Amino acid sequence: MKFLSGKVAHQLDAKNRIRIPAKYKAAFPKGETLYYVEYAPGCISVMPESVLSRKLGSFDEVNPGDPQLMDAKRRIMSSIEEVAEDSQGRAQLPKSFRDYAGLVKDVVTVGMGDYVEIWAQERFEHSVGSMSIQQANALAYKRNAEQQGS
Repeated sequence: MKFLSGKVAHQLDAKNRIRIPAKYKAAFPKGETLYYVEYAPGCISVMPESVLSRKLGSFDEVNPGDPQLMDAKRRIMSSIEEVAEDSQGRAQLPKSFRDYAGLVKDVVTVGMGDYVEIWAQERFEHSVGSMSIQQANALAYKRNAEQQGS
């Protein structure tokens, strides 16, 4: 799978359908099922099955006798839906996902390495737009240094 990066501004259509931008869609593994996921606050993630399975791996061995972990697993698993595209490459974005991410019309899809995020354009600009690339790099390098020090 190619590394997913960059951003693409586009729109939901009048029937709340979306097209995953071609540059991202082409980078996902051929023939692999894609999923909408409530993964990060404020946006909807789209992940191929292999990436989603890797991220959910920690739930494989959840003890059913641990009600809190079972509830967490239920919450997470119920926040995942398969992306079903029509013959024109459009996919219906379920209302629960639109509500979760505040998606109405104008959206931004952002490459996040091995998956993409779909943001309401205004929410994306508010969340990320005020951070300079220098601030982002400083945070990333600080985190990397802290992890190497542990």
